[in-house]
Amino acid sequence: MLIEDVLTEFKRTHLEHIEDIIITDGFEGGKAVIEYFRGLLLTLKGTSSEAMSVSVKWDGAPAVVCGTNPDNGRFFVGTKSVFNPGTPKINYTKRDIAKNHGTEELGQKLLKCLVHLKKLNIQGVVQGDLLYTDEDITRKNIGGKPHLTFTPNQITYAVPEGSDLSKQIDAAKVGIIFHTTYVGDKLADMNAQGGADVSSFSKNSAVFFDNAVYKDVSGSAKFTSEETEYFLQQIEKLESLLTAVPRNLVDLFGANKDFVPTFQIYINAMVKQGQLPDNADKFVAGFKKFYTDRIQQQISGLKAQKALQLRQDKIKQMPQFLSKLKKPLNASLTFYKQVQQMKSFVLKKMNQAMAIGSFAQTDNGLEVTEPEGFVAVDKSGNAVKLVDRLGFSRRNLTAVSKFKKAK
Repeated sequence: MLIEDVLTEFKRTHLEHIEDIIITDGFEGGKAVIEYFRGLLLTLKGTSSEAMSVSVKWDGAPAVVCGTNPDNGRFFVGTKSVFNPGTPKINYTKRDIAKNHGTEELGQKLLKCLVHLKKLNIQGVVQGDLLYTDEDITRKNIGGKPHLTFTPNQITYAVPEGSDLSKQIDAAKVGIIFHTTYVGDKLADMNAQGGADVSSFSKNSAVFFDNAVYKDVSGSAKFTSEETEYFLQQIEKLESLLTAVPRNLVDLFGANKDFVPTFQIYINAMVKQGQLPDNADKFVAGFKKFYTDRIQQQISGLKAQKALQLRQDKIKQMPQFLSKLKKPLNASLTFYKQVQQMKSFVLKKMNQAMAIGSFAQTDNGLEVTEPEGFVAVDKSGNAVKLVDRLGFSRRNLTAVSKFKKAK
């Protein structure tokens, strides 16, 4: 079966970590993961793949929706709240922004977006992550060399001063990366599609912009022949591991409605502690305790006997459920671990392509870190994210973005 056929059959509506898909989507998800890796192999060999595109996840904030409202032909800006049912917050003027978002930092940034993004003559509706407005640009010495830096969220981005790129960034009043296009005849009914074609946008020195498409600007992020051979072997290993995964895994895991949602919560809890699954037995033991503790917390606030009994039954049922599924669970976690290892190999290579350096603020100053990650999108719009969970995800889970809940 062709990669296009596999990824067309595989349908999801939520952006998952690539390693989680074997748990959330079972055997079919496992097949799709293998084809995502085949597509990534083509990308990193320098061979384009029509079945899949790869974009960069920029750590920008807030998310900005802007363009021409099809309802009236007027330019607007806003956050995702432009799509609020009943009370959309669509901003055409300074007064609209003050009313909908206030006059503090979020309002001020949207005001600059209103003034300057209008110069791009965007005919449709797009969404992007705001990297900076001009007051966010600072100058710092990194490695003994002057850099322009900006920190939209958790990651500090840095560009060597004096480069052509730094001159573009320094001249702009607004910096933004567009990554999503909205399609439809009415704003309220528009649907999001991954990707943004910015080729028709008017160039203006007041706006530094691009789309999020992965580009090997360094020329150093292509697989060597040895790396290609190694990665092919890893794909073959993954195919072999999938044969041990039951085809009805989704139904098996779905027999306990708490398992998959709690699995993902538990993974995030592990990430916060700087851990990831590396041993099936150890993972299951930790999961049992985590699940029991969560239910016990719920019990502590209950008085109704029926509700108490329901949760006590849940505590008894989960170990029995996990015991019955020991073999398929072990097979899934083995597949999961292999995907993690392959993802790390891909990320290490792809990170070399970034023209803008990324750093994390620590007690000892700025330290080199990896970018937020990447998103692989198939031709049907299904997408998975490839993120260093012990790097960016851990920082993101343990910190609060000032624009996280921008409305």
